[in-house]
Amino acid sequence: MLPENVALALGLSRVDAFLRKRIEPALPGIGYTDFIILAELDAVVGGRLRPVDLAARLMLTPSGVTRALIPLAKIGLVERSPHERDARASYVAITQAGRAKLDEAMEDVERIAGEALTSMTRTDRIALLGLFERAGY
Repeated sequence: MLPENVALALGLSRVDAFLRKRIEPALPGIGYTDFIILAELDAVVGGRLRPVDLAARLMLTPSGVTRALIPLAKIGLVERSPHERDARASYVAITQAGRAKLDEAMEDVERIAGEALTSMTRTDRIALLGLFERAGY
């Protein structure tokens, strides 16, 4: 029998793999990580973040986020802008095209996630979201 914390960590990993496997093929010309980046940028107040802050929110490395942002910027889904007070820093924001691509994907992602979570009541889902928030995720 696995220790409780290990069993929980493995369960969360399986849920992520399960969702990724089903969501990625439904995305309209973007990858799973691209979708997550666009969704995070769309959700943030002000609509822009420093790449290092985006990396922290997504639990990715800054270099990993930078590598993911390059093709998104090339196809016009995100844009970079300079920081007002720090010439070494920049912001990244979702563009109108990025928002349209996110909207295009959202219905399918919502449906797939809903199908994957059918065994959970709405109360269960809200409680789980609260647990994630308390844990800092």
